[in-house]
Amino acid sequence: MVSVNRKSLTLAAVLACACVVAQAAPPETVTVGNTSNKSDATGYGAVSYEYKIGKYEVTNAEYCEFLNAVAKNDPYELYDGRMGGWNPDAEQWGGIERNGPPGSFTYKVIAGNGKRPVNFVTWQSAARYCNWLNSGDTEKGVYNLGVEPLKLPKHAELAKGEKATWVLPTEDEWYKAAYYDAGKAGYWRFPGKSDEPSQANIGSNSPNEGGTSGPASAYGTFDQGGNVWEFNESRYEGKAGLRGSSFWIADNAGYMDSYTRYDDFCGKWPHYGFRVAAVGGAK
Repeated sequence: MVSVNRKSLTLAAVLACACVVAQAAPPETVTVGNTSNKSDATGYGAVSYEYKIGKYEVTNAEYCEFLNAVAKNDPYELYDGRMGGWNPDAEQWGGIERNGPPGSFTYKVIAGNGKRPVNFVTWQSAARYCNWLNSGDTEKGVYNLGVEPLKLPKHAELAKGEKATWVLPTEDEWYKAAYYDAGKAGYWRFPGKSDEPSQANIGSNSPNEGGTSGPASAYGTFDQGGNVWEFNESRYEGKAGLRGSSFWIADNAGYMDSYTRYDDFCGKWPHYGFRVAAVGGAK
């Protein structure tokens, strides 16, 4: 006869429920297929495996959920005070406020900002968000941020896995989702299926709600032109790559296919954000 400890079962049930509650709600994605595509004249865009990429930039609401799950103390400075508008000059840019003392921090989306892209984040914060989506832990996942030099995950290998793995997109993944069009059998020069500057949130001095600033790419992504610059996995001379331009400056060149921006991995600005990708789990 098997002996059953009802208290242990009750505790296990509570812990199981807690795990379900703490499970991250992943961002909405679109599928990018057409695995035989060639690179563009710029040298970017060829991706030989199917993957998913965020339909929108990661929002304040999604990042706020992340903060409430992992940043009661916030030793990694995942939150920036400017998100809450403590700087009057930044009030129109941030979208998350923090309350309480260290150890008991809580976070709340500022009214009307839930669907706007999170900003004032670093590359490392974006990578930790991906780790959390995978494991529920900022330090366990595809990015080992405690080791130098940082080793980036091999997306082509991850794509063979039965389970999807959340990552920051490679520059090729980001580029293909923004500019490639299988129906055109080639690439557009601007996101939104256009060879001319298309409608986008540039030079407005404020981030917009995702999907409201311009047309979608051929794969259905929004705001890969304008709104906020988006971190990806590319790097150059020790700096992190960003793509897509932003609301900060009215410059059409920023979201052209040929333009990449680089900044410090710890760069944290009102016009910097990110979107995520997921590789694997296609079978």
